[in-house]
Amino acid sequence: MHNISNIDLNLLKLFSVLYQTGSVSDTADVLNISQSACSHALTRLRQKLNNDLFIRIENKMEPTLFSENLAAKILPAMEILQLGLTPIEQFNPNADTTYVIAVTDYTAWCMQPLLEHIQRYHPNISIRLVSLEQRIPEEKLKSGKIDLACGFAHQAELSQSISGVTWFADNYVTVMSTQHPLADQKSISLDDFIAYQHVLIAPWNEGRGVVDKALVKHRTIRKIALTTPYVLNAPYMLNNTSWLLTLPQHYARFVKKQLALKIHQPPVAVPNYNLKFYIHKTRLQDPKIMWFKNTLHTVFDHITEE
Repeated sequence: MHNISNIDLNLLKLFSVLYQTGSVSDTADVLNISQSACSHALTRLRQKLNNDLFIRIENKMEPTLFSENLAAKILPAMEILQLGLTPIEQFNPNADTTYVIAVTDYTAWCMQPLLEHIQRYHPNISIRLVSLEQRIPEEKLKSGKIDLACGFAHQAELSQSISGVTWFADNYVTVMSTQHPLADQKSISLDDFIAYQHVLIAPWNEGRGVVDKALVKHRTIRKIALTTPYVLNAPYMLNNTSWLLTLPQHYARFVKKQLALKIHQPPVAVPNYNLKFYIHKTRLQDPKIMWFKNTLHTVFDHITEE
């Protein structure tokens, strides 16, 4: 038995071509090498396999019985290798395709312009939204269980395995019921801010949020009356309470009138947030992912990539 680790695979490629052409000169042309180099390579393979492999008969290289048996295994293997090297087909947005995207309730809500675009121009594409159970689900992105994760970040991120595409940026505001004692004030002082209880939005069951981290710089803390993982229902919890809620301005403006809310700037510097689509770097050249990224550029004006 011959150990493949001791054989140059280029020699097996030569064997495959020579078996099919029956000519050293034609084999040299196919492999783009000289006839001399082809002959030397054949000599090396003969020595490795301890067999003549081909016998020249009437100016044609006829395979030995050993070669016939070898070819029955080598040629199909070469076809499989060639198939593996065939470029991936371009993505067809008109074919039935499903994207699995992990989201929070808020990031899904923000995706509405993208979903409307896909529904209008690519109706054969369906979107399956699943819960974003952790901020960046690296393993599921790598395995392909999900195609993308739609989350958010408050600062630039560097990762060896995850690429981020920022498609929306916004700041935070503090809201309260119009019946709140602070509702008619032009601004909220830090003392007022910490005097009242707050609603904490914690998508991944965090014990504190970006506001709490900002308060640390002022050596103070706030009182949390309610913790919820959901952005979209959090403003509905403010009715008939004196609670304060700090959340994305984009959504606060949307629900302001229907819920009779007052919007203020928080009294501490809270970092802006960036909505991001996270993609595993091993899939960046996947035509399906490339098409999605191009569509993002079509729908949203300011796209940045990490």
